[in-house]
Formats: sequence, structure tokens, C-alpha cells
Amino acid sequence: MEDFRIGDFIRFKNVKQHLIDRINDDINIFEISSIVDGNVELFKCKGMIPFSDIEPIPVNGKDDFQIYYCSTNVCATTVINPYTPIPLLKTDYSYYYDSYSFKINTYLNKNLPELIVEQGIKYVHEIQHYLLEEFNDNGLIIKNNF
Repeated sequence: MEDFRIGDFIRFKNVKQHLIDRINDDINIFEISSIVDGNVELFKCKGMIPFSDIEPIPVNGKDDFQIYYCSTNVCATTVINPYTPIPLLKTDYSYYYDSYSFKINTYLNKNLPELIVEQGIKYVHEIQHYLLEEFNDNGLIIKNNF
């Protein structure tokens, strides 16, 4: 069994067997909201789901394509004078692994994709764990999750 935690992204082995509570039910990516006695509860899905019905999402650009990266660690170094418009950051909704903000984060002179390959990470929830443990920032978000 995988080391799933609350907040991890998973997918269904057979998505058609479950009641999805969102407009776009073509996306087979869900976030774990609770774990109880070998079952998980998911955001945007009704009922408790047994672990046997879910699986990890591989990092491959196909199964995880609907995930983007939005770091919560924003460096606010701009001084804003009175009556000056506040600069806004534009969210990059592109595939997280290819996004500029994901690649530009450096640690030990390596970008995040290099660190992920170096760690032997194969699944999205492992990336989430790595980002939280190393940077205290998950930053991965499911696109069109409404």
C-alpha cells in the first residue's frame, strides 16, 4: 500500500464507479480529505472509498497533466508607495513539471525537476511529500477542480 496522506492527489482505478461532485468529471485526479480505517474520503467525491479503489498518479505528462504549480512561498520585496497600483502575480496554469515557476526554484544549485529525478520520484503524491518536507510548500493544484 502506498504512503498516502491527507492532501495527496490520487486517481481512481475505475472512475466511472464513483459519484463525482464536480462539473468536469473527465479529470481523474482527486485530493484526499481524510483517511479512516483503510478508506479515504476525497474532495469532490461522495462517500468513503476503499484503498483498493485508488492508485497513485504517475509523473508522465499525461495522467498528471491537469495539475499546475502555484508556490505559496512568495518573496515580497517590492516597496509599494501610496497611490501606486499593487503588482499582481499572474498564475501559470501550465503543466506543473514544465512551468517556469516550478523549474526556477533552486536548491543546492538544482531546479525542482532535477531534484525529483535525483530522488527517484515516480508519483505525484511523492512530489507533494518532497515539496512539503524540503520546502514547507506543496504548491500543486488540480486545474478546473470545480
